[in-house]
Amino acid sequence: MKEKVNIAITAASYSGNKGAAAMLQSSIGQLKERYGEFLHVDLMSVYPAQDRVQCPHKFVAIVPAQPQRLLFAAFPCAVLYRMCGWCPPLRAALLKNKILNTYNHTDLVIDEAGIAFSDSRGWILNTYAFVCAAVPMLMGVPVVKYSQALGPFHNRYNRLLASLILPKMKLVVARGRDTYRHLHAIGIRNNVVLYADGAFTMPPAQEAEASADAFMQTVCKKERPGRMVALSVSSVVERKCKKAGTDYCQIIAAFIAHLTGQGYQVYMFANAARMDSGRPRNNDLMTGDTIARIYNRLQSGRQHAHNGLIWEHREMDAEEIRAKIGRCDLLIASRFHAMVFALQQQVPVMLIGWSHKYQEVMEQFGLSDYAADYSDLSLDGLIRSFGTFLQDEEMIRRKIRKHLPAVQKSSGKNIRHIAKILDTILLEQEPKSYMNHVIDLKQPDRYMGSHLLCRMGYASDAAIRNNAASGGMVTALLCHLLKNHEIDGAWVVKTAFTAQGELTYKTGIATSVREICEASSSVYMKIPMLSKPNLEQLRAFDGRLAVVLTPCMMRAFCSILEKDDELCRKTVLKIGLFCSGTHDKKATEYALDKCGIARAGAKRLYYRKGHWRGISSVEYEDGATQEFSYTKSVCAYKNAYFFTERSCLGCKDQFAACADISFGDVWLAQMKKEKIKYTGCIIRTKEALRMVKRAQRQGDLYTRPMTDEQMLRSQMRALTFKYRENRWNHRLAGLLAETNRAFSFRHPRLLKKIPLRAVYIYMCAIRALLSW
Repeated sequence: MKEKVNIAITAASYSGNKGAAAMLQSSIGQLKERYGEFLHVDLMSVYPAQDRVQCPHKFVAIVPAQPQRLLFAAFPCAVLYRMCGWCPPLRAALLKNKILNTYNHTDLVIDEAGIAFSDSRGWILNTYAFVCAAVPMLMGVPVVKYSQALGPFHNRYNRLLASLILPKMKLVVARGRDTYRHLHAIGIRNNVVLYADGAFTMPPAQEAEASADAFMQTVCKKERPGRMVALSVSSVVERKCKKAGTDYCQIIAAFIAHLTGQGYQVYMFANAARMDSGRPRNNDLMTGDTIARIYNRLQSGRQHAHNGLIWEHREMDAEEIRAKIGRCDLLIASRFHAMVFALQQQVPVMLIGWSHKYQEVMEQFGLSDYAADYSDLSLDGLIRSFGTFLQDEEMIRRKIRKHLPAVQKSSGKNIRHIAKILDTILLEQEPKSYMNHVIDLKQPDRYMGSHLLCRMGYASDAAIRNNAASGGMVTALLCHLLKNHEIDGAWVVKTAFTAQGELTYKTGIATSVREICEASSSVYMKIPMLSKPNLEQLRAFDGRLAVVLTPCMMRAFCSILEKDDELCRKTVLKIGLFCSGTHDKKATEYALDKCGIARAGAKRLYYRKGHWRGISSVEYEDGATQEFSYTKSVCAYKNAYFFTERSCLGCKDQFAACADISFGDVWLAQMKKEKIKYTGCIIRTKEALRMVKRAQRQGDLYTRPMTDEQMLRSQMRALTFKYRENRWNHRLAGLLAETNRAFSFRHPRLLKKIPLRAVYIYMCAIRALLSW
């Protein structure tokens, strides 16, 4: 990974609108969790002085990016940069602009506007939304839009801006179905996905929770015990109501008086606040002050009136607001993210909004009936709606509890999707790193398939290791699963000999530790594991199974499972084996005969045992054993591709990509020095990972980390052969392999006459071709 992962976030701030702050906290927290100490964030802030005070992270730098700086300085400079950036003196001059200089070192820009390119926003704000994305894009920096509301696009100017900029983004996340439909209506589809609002995954804050508890106990409940209604007011809704001829503050104040008259306590807060500003932009403090004054005036003219209103005139952070909403019984909201906080805290919420953005989120909870538009606002209507809201309170709570997990899961997809895009960008920036000029070490999934992690290790039991081809991990894991009653049997295979001395095999379901251990060690010959009798044996078995198969067999078995629900249900673990090709049994029989190993009376062949390359051995019925060199016998025929199956020459699946977990040798030079031989392991599912971790905790396995690059390098020659299209030496090795295969099947007797040493030297020459 690069020394730094540089992210710029635009159209958001900590100060002012706490919905934007919540989105920041959520996205930055998840990015930090993923990229750790490598992460650096530049916040393109419209309130730089305040954000420097309120930003809680040292790895976040605040860059002044007020609208006037963007529109009248950065945007023209970015246009010039796009046209003349090739000229070094002009480029250097343009990069003196702080905004351009920041984007020049940025890997990805995340646009976290809550709503953009909406007709109701007007031409000024829509132009600002355009410029926020256009400046980095003009400099060649990719931009993604975090989950937000967009559209409608009936206004020609707004539609033009959206059509120019949105299709060029790497990703546009629609916050709800209405936004999704608006985008599709103007032909923006290819880069659009639908995920829930990012603030639903803002992490918990213990300090905010403790502060909210103290506030409610010392201020609210102490003054007037009873049910508490939280009230989020909005300067935006006030302004829109004023244009429509509706007195928002008067109606809300009268409604508060109605609530307090009914015995409720009302906690009013500003979800957007700027203590140092007297302007209403991102600031609900003046609106709240006006409502409080009107309410006090109304109460002063009434006998026996109770002052049940608590108006908290100050700026709070997003976590504190969320925590305090969570201590209330109900919420009446005019701010979007106050609604999100309530839903996250499972507090019923009734809305007085101004855009489809409210409706489309409430729809995700089945609560769209409780989202009203400001254009219908009246005191009588508000009182009636609240009455209905109270009647449905328990039903609303049930719906929130039901839908919240799915909404939060959808919210988390924002950063997961963005991280995939960012990882691709970072990968493209890094210099290419190839093994043997063929295998791209930066794209391990291309060769290994999707996976969680790699490990290397061995069986803790030395007796298991002694008969294993490598570290005995497969045998040890199967024994562990059987002992812990996670499986009732394991489908295994082992070598055998007929009475006439012909090499053969035995398949079966091992139901004891002894039977599993007896089937230990790899088998390097073609075996029809998926024959009809074998499959019938699996289907007839009454219990849970683990299966061990080579890549081609595993692919076929997975296809069978898709059509056989019963067999799929009983197969709890699919174990794949690394494989560079299967061979006819003649490759082994020729090696045995050339080495003078008698087959008469033989009982079992161990292809490989012991350290590093290993030693082959044959066990006899009378208890005798004969050992011989694996490398200079079986391996010579095998790695020269004599008697190789035709399909193996074109197969690219070295690692059994559709298995739950795969095992194979670790052919790394440094491992030759280890006293114990290791097995490599690719873990693909969480269930397989759980099994391995428990086997390690219980002492049945020892494992240690292994990088993806180490895994690829451990199978260097096998992978080079499978991806041999580009270099002449690799293509020559492939041509020789095809020739050798054909020769061995056409002229087996002639091949048998060739001295084994000559076959071994020839094999070494082919391996040499695959080594560079």
